Amino acid sequence: MKKLVSSLVMATLLFSGISVVAAADTAADSTVAHSTAEKKEENRAKLNAKAAKWGVETTDQTNKEVKAAIQEAKAAKKAENAAKKAAKEAAKEGKKQEQLAKLNEKAVKLGVDTAGKTAKEVKAAIKEAKKAENAEKKAAKEAKKQEQLENLKEKAVKWGVDTAGKSAKEIKVEIETKKAEKKENKK
Repeated sequence: MKKLVSSLVMATLLFSGISVVAAADTAADSTVAHSTAEKKEENRAKLNAKAAKWGVETTDQTNKEVKAAIQEAKAAKKAENAAKKAAKEAAKEGKKQEQLAKLNEKAVKLGVDTAGKTAKEVKAAIKEAKKAENAEKKAAKEAKKQEQLENLKEKAVKWGVDTAGKSAKEIKVEIETKKAEKKENKK
């Protein structure tokens, strides 16, 4: 009898287990079907959002058509950006050439050879040439001052003014004073 009862319990469990598994499978199938529809809606919503971002019309179009239109919009934007970048580079290169031409003009005025030199090298050469030119000007100015001082000293000797340890201004003042005294003595 024990065998009979255990066989019945087993049979009951066996049949009830099958129906539970079958019910679970049916529920899973309806969930999958529901999920697929939801996924399609979500995908379309995402696609519509992307389309809006890229300015693509989605009315009466399939997902494939919308995707293709988005790709075209992306390609057009990429081409536009490439054109902008190329224009920027061309403008930058033009500016470099203009600056190099100006540098070459300066270099020619200063007598600097620019053959085979980069812009930086030309700038450095111009800077050195300007330093040398300024040094020459300074030396010429100093020589002129010395010449004027010598002429002033000759005048001072002529007027009887002592020049020892005096600046050019002081010597000029004393000469003017002597001239004024001489004029007063004549009157």
